[in-house]
Amino acid sequence: MQNDHLFLKKTFKLAAKGSGLTSPNPMVGAVIVRKGRVLSSGFHRKAGSVHAEIDALNKIKGNVRGATLYVNLEPCCIWGRTPPCVDRIISSGIKKVVISTLDPNPAVRGRSVKKMRSAGISVETGILAEEGRRLNEVFFKNMEKKLPFVAVKSAFSLDGKTVTAGGQSQWITGESARGLGRTLRDKYDAVCVGICTVLKDDPGLEASLGGKAKIIIDPHLKIPLKSRLLKNSENRVFILTSAASRAKKNKLACLEKQAKIVVVPYGRSGFSPETVLKRLYKLGICSIYLEGGAYTSGAFFDACCVDKIYFFIAPLILGGTRALPVLGGKGVKQMKDAVEVADLKVKKVGPDLLIEGYPRYKAPAAQKVDSL
Repeated sequence: MQNDHLFLKKTFKLAAKGSGLTSPNPMVGAVIVRKGRVLSSGFHRKAGSVHAEIDALNKIKGNVRGATLYVNLEPCCIWGRTPPCVDRIISSGIKKVVISTLDPNPAVRGRSVKKMRSAGISVETGILAEEGRRLNEVFFKNMEKKLPFVAVKSAFSLDGKTVTAGGQSQWITGESARGLGRTLRDKYDAVCVGICTVLKDDPGLEASLGGKAKIIIDPHLKIPLKSRLLKNSENRVFILTSAASRAKKNKLACLEKQAKIVVVPYGRSGFSPETVLKRLYKLGICSIYLEGGAYTSGAFFDACCVDKIYFFIAPLILGGTRALPVLGGKGVKQMKDAVEVADLKVKKVGPDLLIEGYPRYKAPAAQKVDSL
């Protein structure tokens, strides 16, 4: 069992090398071991490339008969852009497969395990399962909920302010924290902001890795045509707006040359974040890095649609009742309904702190929320 843990943790590290590159596929690492010695290893580099198990098998010059394959996720048994991995595993002569988590895809879940066992391969599952699931938290959310994974990033002072009473927001955190915040964009398919952030800061929302989508929630089509977000025609830009904005025909015609206009139902109470997420998932967005601001992030919390937080806290106190808080929206009315944050991780980034965690909701999600 100790060796199983050791080699599975190696698969986790290998899998993480594909972070931000494998969507809509999961991150997978594989290690082939015989008599305690690693023969080969591999990982899934990007969507469409060979899977981790095949990558590892391809690197071996001799045979692997009698070896054990360690993999963090159940091998696939269906055709996609690549052939099923399970057939190659069976034909290779591997005698044992150790898997951290079963594939949450209903088309695969448990079927590969059954097929390998039928072929005489010994299969063990569920080792370090929680760690394996967390590694592929985006993929599990996609398969189980048919919705994008949502991570909220915000930076604020010790007293919970993102903007001074005088309207200044740059810069609250230091250079190291800002750099890490930008790097985190690489992990997700898209970066999302509300129109207030666009009008105030004119962000570019660039990520180190190419191909990241940019999403603007803009109910009344207020986005300036010269916004930085619209300058690079190679970017995938989505503007979520209301049907009423179609009346702005000239502006709409200009924007349609630079972005994809997505009309979402919008009423007195605003958008439904869940409706927004459903539309984006159908458009191929599997994960979202939501940079707010306060009203947009607050709306997603009100609707219980945030899966993870990255909160950067600066050692500053801004004060002032007019200073904008980190979250807007409706919030909870009673302390018993407060959103708890589980699995907290805290680390120092320059002079600032980064808190990572996972919201746990008690109150029922609102159907629609204000201020988007």
